[in-house]
Amino acid sequence: MTDDMEIRHALEADAADIAELIFSTSVACCFTPEQPCPEWYAASVKSGPIAELIRSAQTEWLVAIREHKMAGVLAVRDKSQVKYFFVDPSCQKLGIGKQLWQFASRSGKLGKPLTVRSSLFAVPVYESLGFVATEAPGIFNGMHYQAMATR
Repeated sequence: MTDDMEIRHALEADAADIAELIFSTSVACCFTPEQPCPEWYAASVKSGPIAELIRSAQTEWLVAIREHKMAGVLAVRDKSQVKYFFVDPSCQKLGIGKQLWQFASRSGKLGKPLTVRSSLFAVPVYESLGFVATEAPGIFNGMHYQAMATR
């Protein structure tokens, strides 16, 4: 881990920064003018709903802070479902996602098996973490996804 990065449990006070990271990264990486961000998804990743999820005991939230800025987030529900896993596009390819994942693994936050509904953009990332597709790509309420699970 670099000296200028910290990985820690998310705080409710982080909700606005997490919401901004998830939404802006989703827009940059997952949506196009032909397949825009569905309104329900945009509403679900605002600071209020994210704060509610952070308060929930069912979901473990980790954040990566780099140079005093939210660089990444990983949320795992019931140790079995990856709910959110995002790295700011300006920080991608720096190992931040890998460090978040390793921290979660070492901390006992990841059970087996793990499942995820990955964006099509993120499939290679999940494959590098040992996930495999469990069905054909699908669409849920306007969101294209790939169901995946660990072996």
